Amino acid sequence: MMENKLDGSVEGHFEPSYEWQHQEGVDLLLVHLPEFKDKEGLKVQVSNCGVVKISGDGQANQTRLNFLKEIQLRKDHNVDAIKAKFEKGVLKITLPKKSTNEILNEVSNESRFKKFKKVALGVAAIVVVVSAFSGFAYYIYRTTIVKD
Repeated sequence: MMENKLDGSVEGHFEPSYEWQHQEGVDLLLVHLPEFKDKEGLKVQVSNCGVVKISGDGQANQTRLNFLKEIQLRKDHNVDAIKAKFEKGVLKITLPKKSTNEILNEVSNESRFKKFKKVALGVAAIVVVVSAFSGFAYYIYRTTIVKD
């Protein structure tokens, strides 16, 4: 969407095109930005939920350009090792994949947490039942003593 300004310049928001290249151990996200001549004004951020946010704000001739693109990453990407490089109008984002050991370790930690949660809930249920039974036993004891 382009908007004319009073000073004759034009401001516009655009949607950059992108493509994936899958290789052994790494995925490449290529974002095509032919309007941008250098990396100034470009940002690449990764959220805790595994979303890569790519934004840019720049100038081409009399036109001010800006964009925002958010892409959900797969769980097998190592978000701590992502790298980005801008060259010849293409922003190249390198997304290393986690090793099989890292994935298995995460699954193992998740299943340990699930087992712990199940045991903790079981213990909590036993405590509730024992507490209720103890209270009931005390009530029976007190009512039989008072009658005598």
